[in-house]
Amino acid sequence: MASKHTQSFKDSMSMASDLIHDFVCSPCQEDKLNTEAKYFCGDCSKYFCDKCLKFHSKLFKEHVVLGRKDVDKWVGQGDALISCDFHPGKIIELLCEDHAEMCCHLCVSLNHRMCRTISLISDLAKDVYKMADFKQLPSKVAKLTTSLNQVRVVRKKNQGSLKTSGKSMLTKIKDLRKSLNQLLDKLEKRTVKQMDSVLADLDDTLQKDIDSCTLIHDQLNALMDTIQSQGKDDEPRSYIGFRKSEEKMAEANSLLQVMSTKPELSATFQPDTR
Repeated sequence: MASKHTQSFKDSMSMASDLIHDFVCSPCQEDKLNTEAKYFCGDCSKYFCDKCLKFHSKLFKEHVVLGRKDVDKWVGQGDALISCDFHPGKIIELLCEDHAEMCCHLCVSLNHRMCRTISLISDLAKDVYKMADFKQLPSKVAKLTTSLNQVRVVRKKNQGSLKTSGKSMLTKIKDLRKSLNQLLDKLEKRTVKQMDSVLADLDDTLQKDIDSCTLIHDQLNALMDTIQSQGKDDEPRSYIGFRKSEEKMAEANSLLQVMSTKPELSATFQPDTR
């Protein structure tokens, strides 16, 4: 059985028609019209067609407007929180409940035509500030970022112990060399090279873990800063931030679970007495 928002979705999809544009005029889109954008205003973070640009230019003469020749500079502009990850320039406005995915109109046209339950974000976002999960979001994110930071600290300490082990092994290698003749001098150099390679590989492994923790840690904090800075005036934006935070928290929990199974890395040097 289709969602109660199906009719609203059909109404909103009427603007898509059979044309799929890379960028849709923002004012036209608000009026449920599908007009190709030919300009982008970085100050407004909005896209404009020829007609809408005339009104915009009269009101905001000092704004910098980019044309199609600078379209490569459009990508990545606008509001990152509500922009579609798969289609730059498109806004997240729908939720496919069959796949639990937030979508833009282009996502639905290409990947969710057969899905039975498509809902409008604006409908789902009503009373988002009253949702228990939304209220608990800051504390959950804080707990996760704390755990991520703890793992990062442990891995950094592991890096230090590896460096110490490396210095110790190098000392043993030097002591061994003194007991060997000139013919074994080449062996010493080769051994040091192998040691550096092993330590580098181990260090790379630890650095990847640290970078993974740092990335999700920073992403979670950035999301929370964005959500909390906008107040309680825009329920759809807050709902999108909430959903993105939950997705990022799931990634963080998966990462922490993987980290918990990893042993501490170590290396030792054993001389070949032959």
